[in-house]
Amino acid sequence: MQPWQKLLDRAERKKLRPLISEEVLSLLLGQPSRSNNSSILSCFLDFLDQRGFQLKLVGFLRDQPDYLNSRYTQLIKRLYFTRSFESYVAQVMRSSGESACDFEELFGEALDCDRVHCTFIPFLSAEGDPCERLLSALGLVDCAGLMPLTQRINPQPGWKGVWIALRIARKLRQNHPQAWRNAACKARIRQSLEAIALKEGWQNEPFQGLDEQVLCSLENRYGASNDRFAQRVWGCSWRDVFHRPMPQLSPIRPRSQGERHQLVALSERLLAEGLRVQRR
Repeated sequence: MQPWQKLLDRAERKKLRPLISEEVLSLLLGQPSRSNNSSILSCFLDFLDQRGFQLKLVGFLRDQPDYLNSRYTQLIKRLYFTRSFESYVAQVMRSSGESACDFEELFGEALDCDRVHCTFIPFLSAEGDPCERLLSALGLVDCAGLMPLTQRINPQPGWKGVWIALRIARKLRQNHPQAWRNAACKARIRQSLEAIALKEGWQNEPFQGLDEQVLCSLENRYGASNDRFAQRVWGCSWRDVFHRPMPQLSPIRPRSQGERHQLVALSERLLAEGLRVQRR
């Protein structure tokens, strides 16, 4: 708890309210604590109580199909694994792991606890600037002093970027095991891939791995818990908030021989750059 203690001490000295923005906390708070039989959330609340602080939890939630499609592209461009989208979704539905998205399981304890004030915001592009919505949920409604973002943060590399990243990841894992385990090698490849994707405008043809079969599987897995969660926090059904997607599968392979030659050449170049970094 030492980093938290430093943060709270600094906040008290400056008479400010500490704010932590960290997606991984959604996975950690409900996990068992190593120090006793309670959860990390329970231990954290005890820690805050002793120092006179209260906890306000604000979470942006996405519909699972949208969330998993987006998360897959981010993991693939980081060469995190070599699985197809269908395999990735099946694995998440079986064992969740780092892509857990059963909101009833993730936030049920926080909702049940009267020591936590919870606010959950649907992440929808039509609902306005998410930063303004976050500050409004925190009671900070004046956003006039905020500087606008000058560029998109963490953009999707498009289906072409996903195709290249998958090809590189499989070659690294099969033929270059040391490079596969080398973070600097993967970071170099990702940075170069992102630069190419941005220059070529690949984000205008986004990756979309969702088809009707995958969508139905996700609805069977999360539909009931989504509805219970939505009724509890918003007083309506899940589909009243998140409309059912209309799957439009992106290309799963290059559409012509010329396009294939182009993408293969780029993947070989990026792979060679990464291997040079690994050797150094």
